[in-house]
Amino acid sequence: MLAHSQRNIDAANVADCDGGIFIERPGNYTLEFTGNNGEKEELGAFASLDKIDEVNTLWCSFSAPFDGFFTLKAFTEGSALDLLIFKSENQDFCEGILSGRTEIERIVRSETPDTIGLGIPTNKNSLYGIDLLKGDEIYIMFNITENVRKKLNLYVEYQPKNDDMAATDLIQLLDNRTDKTAPKLEIKLRDKRTGLPVKGQLIIKESKTKNAMYMGSDFMFTIQRRNNLKMNIDAPGYFFQDYDETFDGEHDYEIIVWLEPAQPGQKVEIPGIRFNMGTSDFATGTEARLRRVKDFMSLNSEVRIEIQGHVHAVGENSFSGRRLSLARAKKVMQYLEDSGIDKNRMEAVGFGNEHMVYPEPKFTWQEQANRRVEIKVIE
Repeated sequence: MLAHSQRNIDAANVADCDGGIFIERPGNYTLEFTGNNGEKEELGAFASLDKIDEVNTLWCSFSAPFDGFFTLKAFTEGSALDLLIFKSENQDFCEGILSGRTEIERIVRSETPDTIGLGIPTNKNSLYGIDLLKGDEIYIMFNITENVRKKLNLYVEYQPKNDDMAATDLIQLLDNRTDKTAPKLEIKLRDKRTGLPVKGQLIIKESKTKNAMYMGSDFMFTIQRRNNLKMNIDAPGYFFQDYDETFDGEHDYEIIVWLEPAQPGQKVEIPGIRFNMGTSDFATGTEARLRRVKDFMSLNSEVRIEIQGHVHAVGENSFSGRRLSLARAKKVMQYLEDSGIDKNRMEAVGFGNEHMVYPEPKFTWQEQANRRVEIKVIE
């Protein structure tokens, strides 16, 4: 008998360095301590940190998109906070912390429930901010001494050294033109609030020559004949946008996609979690999207979500189809719970084949699109 291998994705807890929440951009966030210090004691190799007792930890990371100055403010009601910031050139960042090789950039410890952070001016609860170069990465650990779930109010600011340079450095251009003398289509993804470039995913459908997925902030295509393009735009931390446009092939076109950041209290669906046919096993490539959902939930701890399971099946909606779709939703819910997300913020439902994206699929990728889980903010 052949044994079917099952693809399991190990969850990484936000209370541990390797499960740290990636802070995509500056802003106000409400995070949540899990009530414990995760699976690892991570400060033991640092003799200078022997007075810090890891009780209830929360890890974050930030990667500098351009040269700039990093500051933050943090507050947890009723709790004194520890703040540690690490910086390393080593790609295996968390292993460097465990072994004591990673450099400690800042240590801030408060004795009372006060706001702490980095910035200007400095005081006993606020040290000078950190100058970062493009590509520099820092890891941030918060710690409190109570073993309970608590909210952490966090404000992150990152000021570019040069505004024009920042906008330019954020652009990731994908030039897909086959004839640079022919009319072209330019698609630009931009943050609606700041106007800065946003790196995201562009999917083009129902085109004879351009059907594919593209990654970047700016895209260029050759338009040599009349074309109707269906485009789905997806960027982490933003609401999705869909476009259905016709181009005559005689003129240059520019589309600026203004992406609205997804904020708690609003509703958004997040597609992209895929499963192997007939199972609740995650398909290859799903882990990155699961981690994005975990980051979104961690960075928006007031949000409650409904995890919706779907299957690809021909015919009427069956009990087995609904059962499988529910199993897929619960698989995602379990991943998030194992990552430190409170299970009380999540619901799982299974729709079977009631809401197939492609009721009559002609291609394998269309069947795979039906075989999915969607995340809906419901608050």
